[in-house]
Order: sequence, then C-alpha cells, then structure tokens
Amino acid sequence: MNIAICDDDRLMSGQIEKLVEQVFHGETSKYNTEVFFSGDRLLDFLEQSPNYFHMYLLDIEMEGADGLETAARIREADSDAVIIFMTSHAELMSEAFEVLAFQFIIKPFDHEKTSSILSAAVRYLQKRKGVFQFVSQKKIYTFFLNQIRYIESSGRKIFLHTIDGENYEYYGTLKDAREQVKGILFAQIHNSIIINLESLSTVESNFVYLKEGEKLPISKKFHASFHEQFQQFILSR
Repeated sequence: MNIAICDDDRLMSGQIEKLVEQVFHGETSKYNTEVFFSGDRLLDFLEQSPNYFHMYLLDIEMEGADGLETAARIREADSDAVIIFMTSHAELMSEAFEVLAFQFIIKPFDHEKTSSILSAAVRYLQKRKGVFQFVSQKKIYTFFLNQIRYIESSGRKIFLHTIDGENYEYYGTLKDAREQVKGILFAQIHNSIIINLESLSTVESNFVYLKEGEKLPISKKFHASFHEQFQQFILSR
C-alpha cells in the first residue's frame, strides 16, 4: 500500500511516518511511504506517476498548492484514493467535504486517536477492493484487484498486466499470486495464466478474449473449472 504524507512541517511529517509504521507493526513489505514538503512537489510526482498512492495524508495549510487544492487535483484523477486531512484549525473541516475526505487529524496529534484513524483507513482500503502486492527492485507495488487484467508466469518471473495498459514483472510464483487473488473474481485458465473475469469480452470453448483485444488460451486442465467458475461469476452479477 503506497501512502503519501504531505506537510511542510518536517517534525509533523516525521511523527505521522512513525505512526504509519506502528499501524503496520513495522512490516515494511506491506506499505511504502513517501514524504513531500509541499503540495506542489506531490502534484509534480503524480504528473509522472498518476494513481501511484492509495492513501494521502495532507496538511491543509501549506504555501503554494494548499491541502485543499492538492486534494481536489488528486480527486479529479483518482476517485478511489483515501484522503485524510491534517490541520490545527477545526473550522477548516467544512471546506473539505467537496473532495470526500475520509477523516481529519487534528494537530497537535493525539497518537492513539491518529493511529485509530490510520488503522481504519487501511482496513477500509483492504476490505473495499482487496489488494495485490509484490516487490520489484526493492520497491513495493500495490494494486487494487480491479486494476488487474491478467497475471502470467514465465520461468521464475510473474508478469502483471493492468487495465491502464502497463505491464510489471517480478520474481515469484503463480501459486503465490493465485493466493492473493483467490475468490470469484479471478480464474486460472492455463498453467501460466490467471485472468480477471471482469476483463473478459468474449468466452469461447478453448479461448478467451479480453476487452483490450488479447486472445488467451484455455488449457484442457482448466477447461471445466474455468467454465464452471465463469458461470458462477455471471450469476453473481
């Protein structure tokens, strides 16, 4: 899970970063934080890596693009992101409704209350859509399950294909990937391929076509189980 902390107060940023670490019990494989000391710097980062973050912790009062303006820009591009505002002025809360803020953290921080808010936000993200995580080149990547079109393996590598047309690769096994996506939404069609059923355009006896045009094979081994799961998926809609 990728989390952006944006506050021009370096001390406050450090405190929040430590609280995030506590929420994840120091398990750095499960989260990644990036700290920005202005809204402008965060927005510049998002120009290069849109929708990279799942959660934003934004100070409202900053020079340049303040927290409200920054949040509005984020929300234009990402309707799913969790936005939490940090402020020492409670009267500013009413101005944040337009960007659908998840919560507010009042400065100075009450550590117990702030930890509770952060924990609730993490649970919300995980429960709402489910997440898929992997590590590549010492960097943690996190995707919501509905961002994934299909996953394939080749040798010791896994290739993740996303709905925005990007492809990611990392060292791993399809078995471990399958554990992260188990449920009715994903089905295995081949020894090396797992697909997101929501990405399907056409299903034939021995092939599936994705909405983006790819044609993928259904092997004999998974023929019956796939068609059965696909029927369950259709009935659940």
